[in-house]
Amino acid sequence: MSLRTSSSKRTVNVDYLSHIRDALVQPLTSQGVEGVQDVIALMDSYYLMKEDFETTMEISSWGGKPSPFSKLDPKVKAAFTRTYNKEVHLTPYSLQAVKTPRYSTGPLTELNESLSSCETTRPPNQTKFLSFWNNRII
Repeated sequence: MSLRTSSSKRTVNVDYLSHIRDALVQPLTSQGVEGVQDVIALMDSYYLMKEDFETTMEISSWGGKPSPFSKLDPKVKAAFTRTYNKEVHLTPYSLQAVKTPRYSTGPLTELNESLSSCETTRPPNQTKFLSFWNNRII
């Protein structure tokens, strides 16, 4: 699955959201509580979060008609919310800000050591050539 699309927002809304909405709501309307796992599995396969589900229901409603999710039995809605919140879902991006250290000494030290060992094994002509260009650049 890809997080990118080459279509416009309007195209996604007109062509795709209604199908995604129906695929998300249909198991809940036809199977009730038993369809909850199918819906969550579909959401996980598309990396959709609960907020994405709610936004899809809101955006894909046309002409003031209520969303199909609002017509569901409250017990099915509650079971869906409980089951979704109980499980851990992967997201294609981090939900929290990740702080990375500014300076790292581990890998760079190893890299510098390996570079210094390579310089000692170079032929004399190549070492002379590299030192000539290093002095010219500086």
